[in-house]
Amino acid sequence: MTHYASCTNCAVDKATCQRRKEIADGLRGLSVYSIKFRCADRKALFHQGQRISFHWTLWDKCGGYDEATTRLQFSGTVLRESGAKFIVQVDHGIDVHGEGVEAKDVFTQNDQLLVRVRPADMRALDEPAKRVCGTCFWVEGVAEDRCYRNGYYTPGGCVSPAEVALGASGREETKEYAF
Repeated sequence: MTHYASCTNCAVDKATCQRRKEIADGLRGLSVYSIKFRCADRKALFHQGQRISFHWTLWDKCGGYDEATTRLQFSGTVLRESGAKFIVQVDHGIDVHGEGVEAKDVFTQNDQLLVRVRPADMRALDEPAKRVCGTCFWVEGVAEDRCYRNGYYTPGGCVSPAEVALGASGREETKEYAF
């Protein structure tokens, strides 16, 4: 059985995908076990800026050998796909189930609440997508500013907090400088 790496996290049905059938027919009998190819028909399960909810397991050490698990659910915004998982910025606040656990207490690896989540644990929310900067992955409506923009340089495609606050009509034009 061949592993099709390009089909990981693809929303297109694998049984009816014409491109996958063409590749499989071409590989038949060649003893190829894994393949990665460019696919124009590929659609990611979740897109950048999409609002999602996801399950997270909190492992609590009770001392000794005992460990307790708490199943939590948080909301967040998809920033990008990373391998077989998605990078998600978790919303500040307590979990959706009402366990009373703050997101900042669970996700202590970084202050920006960025985590990698398996697609099996994610569910799309019926909320409008948020704008996400393609350069620094700043999310619209989030107070944190991690933009690379400064007084002399504005990255191409930057959606900075200042730009969103100014709006489309009163937007200042900035020049890009190449160093």
